[in-house]
Amino acid sequence: MRLAQDGLWIHSPTTISDSLIDEVNALGEVACTIGQNNAHTLFLMEWHSAFPQAELYVSGGIPENLKLTTGFTPLDADFDNIWEDDFAWVFLPDFSFFDESVFLHRKSSSLLVTDYIQDHTDAEQTLMQRFVMGPLGFKGICTAPPLKLGFFHKDKAGFSEALTRVGQWEFERIIVTHGDIIEADAKATFSRLSSRFT
Repeated sequence: MRLAQDGLWIHSPTTISDSLIDEVNALGEVACTIGQNNAHTLFLMEWHSAFPQAELYVSGGIPENLKLTTGFTPLDADFDNIWEDDFAWVFLPDFSFFDESVFLHRKSSSLLVTDYIQDHTDAEQTLMQRFVMGPLGFKGICTAPPLKLGFFHKDKAGFSEALTRVGQWEFERIIVTHGDIIEADAKATFSRLSSRFT
C-alpha cells in the first residue's frame, strides 16, 4: 500500500526475488514492513534485509520466534496507530496463538486479515486437504480453526470488543492471506463468522 506520506507499506511479505525488489523500488521507497501475525514470518527478515531503511513492525511472538532483540516496534495492545490517515487498526487480544493485527485500508475500503478469516472454497482437494485440513475446519470461508477450541480463549471480552470495532468499519472486501479476496457481501460474511465471539 502507498501511505499518505508517499512511502510504501508492506503487509505480510511473501517470497522475495531480485525482480520483485526492482518492481517495489520502482514504486517508491519502502517505509514500513509489517509482520502482523506470528505464523507469517518465513520471508519477513529477507524483506527487512532488502529494504533496511524500512521500519519493522511485528506481532508479539515474532521477536522470540526470530530471535529479534532490537530494531522493531511491537504491534500489541499498546501500539499507537501511526498510520491513522491510511489505516484503522485493531489488535485481536484473545488471538494469542497468532497475535494478529487487523487493518482497514481506508482508501480502498479493504479489510486486511491474515489467519482470522480464511477462504478455502477453491482449495485443491489433495489428500492433506481432504483428510487432515478439511476435518480440522480449514474449509469454505471460515475463521481460523484454533479459535473454535475454547482453551485458546483468555480474554473473551477484549476479543469481542475488538471484533465489534472491526464490524463498525466500512469495508467492501476482505483481503485474506489464505484464499481469494472476499468481495461478495464482505461485511455480512465478517458478521456471520464473528457472531459466535461477540
